[in-house]
Amino acid sequence: MIEKYLNGLKIKKDELTALERSRLLSEGKEVDRIMCCLDTGETLAPMIHCTLKEYYHSSEKMCELEEYIYHNFHSDGAGVSCTLRGMAEAMGAKVKYSDYNIAQLEEPALSLEEAHNAKLVDVDKDGRLPIILEGVRLVKERLGDKVPVSATVTGPFTIAAMVLGTERLLIGTVRKPEKVKQLLDVIVENNNRYIDRLLDIGVGIGFADPVSSTSLISVEQYKTFSLPYFQKNVDYIRENGGGCGLHICGTSRKLWEFIKETGIGAFSLDNVEDVEEAKTILGNYMSIQGNVPPVEVMRFGTPHDVLRSARECIRKGYDSPKGYVLTSGCQMPVGTPKENMQALMDAARIFGRYPIEEGILSAED
Repeated sequence: MIEKYLNGLKIKKDELTALERSRLLSEGKEVDRIMCCLDTGETLAPMIHCTLKEYYHSSEKMCELEEYIYHNFHSDGAGVSCTLRGMAEAMGAKVKYSDYNIAQLEEPALSLEEAHNAKLVDVDKDGRLPIILEGVRLVKERLGDKVPVSATVTGPFTIAAMVLGTERLLIGTVRKPEKVKQLLDVIVENNNRYIDRLLDIGVGIGFADPVSSTSLISVEQYKTFSLPYFQKNVDYIRENGGGCGLHICGTSRKLWEFIKETGIGAFSLDNVEDVEEAKTILGNYMSIQGNVPPVEVMRFGTPHDVLRSARECIRKGYDSPKGYVLTSGCQMPVGTPKENMQALMDAARIFGRYPIEEGILSAED
């Protein structure tokens, strides 16, 4: 099937819009194919002839990119991220912006000793938060009748790393745990203020929390300094009638037993983890999303590589009890070829079309 695709296989067109597909799946009804979302954002700004620095500071460019992605690839999701450093910047951190690299922390907002002075933000005035929120509003206004629109919030522990600097934070969890907790309480409140605006706009909410990965911290650190504060944000969303998902970069397997009790609706896997194992442990609690390698396959691979990797992901995840969404294991890097993005979407149309043909999922081509 892959060879046929590369030689001009005619792909059957979608029968539903992304919004219709999402709605029917949530109702437990039949749809045409599995969901497939392109994990985009500032890294793909060059596709609309825009630098990353311009993208970060323009609501219109944020929306323009989402419109481009939807109209060219028909991804099953659209949205705008607060970015890993967006909330920290609003709290006083200095961020360095470059034309073709993601933003980097230039100077922390405060030291751990100053945690009692951590800033409660005004989401309508501080940092880039107003720009990002306007970008979310524009995407919802222009694409909300066609595709599910969401916004990404940064997990509290990751925000703390951007407010203090990651090394300072990790040292602080050992030497000054109460100061870390004091800072995290402020961050939870700041996130809730931002979440209020997202709920008002009417978009879905996802969390990105890479510093909570067991690639960086122990399970005990996660249970003490990350999970309780993330849970507060999740509970706030649910109390206000919303739902949310979570993505953790890097390793997360040791955290799944705790994550499954949080009440989130979706978990997105980094490509270092296994979809089938996630289905077994998390599948009865939430939908599983992932996890084609964003660098090795999406950026530097070929359409053939994308199709093979996506087929394997679908084979492992399509029958997950609470649903499966095909996507990359993390945000796609600058320079990801359009052909590979198209191949990922087409993989959902070839291998993920209902009823699923298990024979083509186990083929060797």
